[in-house]
Amino acid sequence: MVLVLQRRLFKTNSDASSYMKGEVEFDERRMNDMEFTDVVDEANKLASGIIEEVDQTPVDTGKEPKLPKSDKRKEKKDKEDKPKRRRNVFSIKVLDSMGIDTSNLPAGFKLIHRKDKITGEDVWIVRMYDCYAPLAGCIEYEIGRFNVPGHDPMCSKHPDHIVGKNPLLPSFARFYLDMKIHYNVSENRILEMLRDMEAFMPQSSLNKWMHEIMKCLRERLQDLMLEVIKSSIYTNNDETRILVRNLLEDKPDKYKVEYIHAALSLEKKLVVMLYGEGSRSHTIPEEQIFEHSNIKYFTADRAKLYDTVVKSIEEKYGVKITRTACWFHARHYFVDAFIADHRVRPIIKLMNYLFYIERVADEKGKTGEARLKFRLKYSRFVVQSIMKALQRMKDEKDVKKYGKMVMRAVNYVLDDKEAFQVFLTNGDVEIHNIAIERCFRHIAMGRRNWGKAGSHEAAENLAFMYSLYESCKMNNLNFGRYIEDILTRMKDGDKDYKSMLPCYYVEKSDEVKECV
Repeated sequence: MVLVLQRRLFKTNSDASSYMKGEVEFDERRMNDMEFTDVVDEANKLASGIIEEVDQTPVDTGKEPKLPKSDKRKEKKDKEDKPKRRRNVFSIKVLDSMGIDTSNLPAGFKLIHRKDKITGEDVWIVRMYDCYAPLAGCIEYEIGRFNVPGHDPMCSKHPDHIVGKNPLLPSFARFYLDMKIHYNVSENRILEMLRDMEAFMPQSSLNKWMHEIMKCLRERLQDLMLEVIKSSIYTNNDETRILVRNLLEDKPDKYKVEYIHAALSLEKKLVVMLYGEGSRSHTIPEEQIFEHSNIKYFTADRAKLYDTVVKSIEEKYGVKITRTACWFHARHYFVDAFIADHRVRPIIKLMNYLFYIERVADEKGKTGEARLKFRLKYSRFVVQSIMKALQRMKDEKDVKKYGKMVMRAVNYVLDDKEAFQVFLTNGDVEIHNIAIERCFRHIAMGRRNWGKAGSHEAAENLAFMYSLYESCKMNNLNFGRYIEDILTRMKDGDKDYKSMLPCYYVEKSDEVKECV
């Protein structure tokens, strides 16, 4: 169970799932005993065989299978077992109390007394919320109003806030973001955890305060992150979906599918996710990522918006940007076709040989020109064999012989033939964009249950927080410690925001604690 949780080794008996995992041969013991040259020889032998002949026996795709409907009904949750949440009530332990801080007042100040006060003194309490699980509480600060000679009445010093009058301390923001972003915990579950720590607060207040902090981080760091992305030569680009409530519609509970655009720089170890009011328009990546940038190559799927970006940049500025295709997406199409027609097995195995060769090149530390020579020596013949076999299948122009699934996969590769072979001309270009696909994992996991945004601004904040989270992972940073540290520095007045980016970050705070 520990191996399953730590390494996520989910084994199945499906040939299709094994191919998607990149397994060249199912006999792993035999593969481990083979040298790299022996594997290359097998790949060349398979490539030579697939060029000579392809099994042309027509396949009967049959009717689409009808999936059985589940007869199980979802059991209703017993609401009586759960204690009711106390709404619109603040109740939390007081961890410490601070007296009046008059360090900001000039000499001669005198506390104001008012008749409507029970104590007679014009003093009130400001609470700052703290959380180091499993302990949550607040620190109370006394604020007094004073008469000052030659001035209007002045208040004593308020505690430092992250933004505005937001009462959350960096430790509390760390707890919330760690749960919501890192562990994919819903906000209702976070409130239950706070309740277990005897901390009660309205969901609306907590949501408002946290989005103020997320907006503060986005406004201070996002433009700097985009500058770093623009300074890269090569990026991975993709987009994903998120459910957002459209408040302009007649039905306020209606959620619409909107889009998040993302760009990843493997060189800088940084990713930026942009939510342009949910639009999938090419203008968002074009204006915010590619315009006035050093980007010359990028890997993306065959979405039309990327071809539009390339043409637009060349027409406006005379700069040529080359899009490279993703072999992982191509393999995905053929694995889908493999379920209906097993004759595509040799093509899938050849694609897996390409991934195997890339993995060996990475293990040997080859980059740039060295990796390009390695590819030309071992990968070029495999790619040429795949292209020849696919072209022959397309030239036959008989859909019934192979079926629509197979022809769809064939056309996906051949219609973008040049983009699939760019990696044979540049050693810095990857053969896939799996790295940026992984960055969308948390969004995809939450999309089915809790991962919905209540407004466009909330979706924009969430997209940026996932940018920070994935960038921290690439730089081997603890996301919770990172968030608490940079918020502490912002609260203390630090304006050096560039040093707070994950790719340049060095921890400075000695007060960052670990949650139990």
